Amino acid sequence: MTPSDKNSADIISKIQKDLSSGLLYTHSRINDNTSKILESTSFLYALIELLNEKGILKIEELDDRKRQVAERLVKRFVDGGLGLMYQDPEYDKYTFDKEANVNCESRLDTCKAVCCKLPFALSRQDVEEGIIRWEFGRPYLIAHGEDGYCVHLDRNTYKCTVREHRTVPCRGFDCRNNLQWHIWEDYEKKILSPELEKKIDRDNRKIYSLQIK
Repeated sequence: MTPSDKNSADIISKIQKDLSSGLLYTHSRINDNTSKILESTSFLYALIELLNEKGILKIEELDDRKRQVAERLVKRFVDGGLGLMYQDPEYDKYTFDKEANVNCESRLDTCKAVCCKLPFALSRQDVEEGIIRWEFGRPYLIAHGEDGYCVHLDRNTYKCTVREHRTVPCRGFDCRNNLQWHIWEDYEKKILSPELEKKIDRDNRKIYSLQIK
């Protein structure tokens, strides 16, 4: 690499970091405003429901209904892919003590690191650190390439290129008994679940289509 190439690469890297930092601030402000709107909307919906059903207003009943309606609206908000997506709860990934004890290398010839296609949200620690890439169109989901794999995966070896800085979901994911993602039809016989790829594709399409509406 020539000095000119290195200088260009440094400039591009700085622009990417500045852009990421600016977007982080913008998204945080949007998320704060959305939270306030959700709170106001849930209160209004609760009030309307009570007035419509009873014709009378009691503060205790209003507060109870407000909580119920707020839960429904928050669920709709999350299911709709709106706002920011962060890990919840969050852990310090460098002191995380619940790493899965799976011998991945002995299975890569079969699974082809299919777990690196799974969609999940980064933590604030990941985003602020600026090493793990995320989708600008879907903040802050782990970035995937056109082939569906995490952008940090080496396509030849199926190994992580940022292993030292990998996320908490990557550290804690146990493909042997994960309830959300049924990886193996038979773990011992190394038989993958036939529906896995379809479910991954469906979930990724759902998240993307909801985000761009």
